[in-house]
Amino acid sequence: MLKNFRNSIVGLAVGDALGMPAEGMTREQIKNIYGCIEDYIPSPYGDLKAGEWTDDTEQMLILAESILNTIYFDPEDFADRLKRWYFETTSKRVGPTTRRAIYNLINGIPWSKSGIDSDSCGAAMRVTPVGLVYSFSLDLVEKYAELSAIVTHRNYSAIGAAVAVAVAVACNIRGFSLDELVEEVSKRVVGYDPLVAEKIEYAYEISDKDVDFAVGKIGNSISSFDSVPMAFYCFFAGKNFEESVKLAANCGGDTDSIAAISGSLKGSAGFEVPSRWLEGLKDVDRLLDVAEELYKLYEKIIKLY
Repeated sequence: MLKNFRNSIVGLAVGDALGMPAEGMTREQIKNIYGCIEDYIPSPYGDLKAGEWTDDTEQMLILAESILNTIYFDPEDFADRLKRWYFETTSKRVGPTTRRAIYNLINGIPWSKSGIDSDSCGAAMRVTPVGLVYSFSLDLVEKYAELSAIVTHRNYSAIGAAVAVAVAVACNIRGFSLDELVEEVSKRVVGYDPLVAEKIEYAYEISDKDVDFAVGKIGNSISSFDSVPMAFYCFFAGKNFEESVKLAANCGGDTDSIAAISGSLKGSAGFEVPSRWLEGLKDVDRLLDVAEELYKLYEKIIKLY
């Protein structure tokens, strides 16, 4: 199971770094500029080097470190860490929703009211540690995913998408079949946003179709009801980690988040991250250390649960 934790945390960062240079491009633009993204490429805007990741991974690490500090998720601790990170980060890619929510926190608005009514996928892209650590209780995974989301996103689509990713990661840790995973995710997400649940089910149904068909039917925008179902499609469609993440990095739209989520899902299911992608990845040792600490915390909690 430690392997699944490692592959999920590192897999998220790998997907993020692979999808980073194509963020915001269409499928056609990616084909014209890169052909097919198969390895790390520097940002075309000069802000990130090959193998470096974006705020998707940064926020995931903040959430992970908050969980490690509090054992049971504390949204106030997470909110405080987001504020500190915002002052320290050099990233130019902090999403507008998260940026506005952090402004609210800085101005004294409590975490329970700081979130923005936005359907963007910022809460879903970072939620993996919740699904890993609390996988012994899907009810707890759902509740903590919701709480972690509303600090920055209070829109029900965004919350439902975060729940979807966290529950799917937990289902993978618990060894659910894909049929069981889709049923569990849909059951828990439908109360937040029926469209997100329906599109994840549909992503599973069309996982034998090519990526162009999937993009046309699902979408690939930053909206949670596009990017998260698209990430699930890539997870379902790829035979292994590499196939899934390459589909995501080349699908166009919000490629860094789609690939990050897909990589995390594939890794949590036990699929190995290719060694060549580990070698060129920023701060890979830190990521592996965080994954190991999360696993130790999981083991500690289940002995008490």
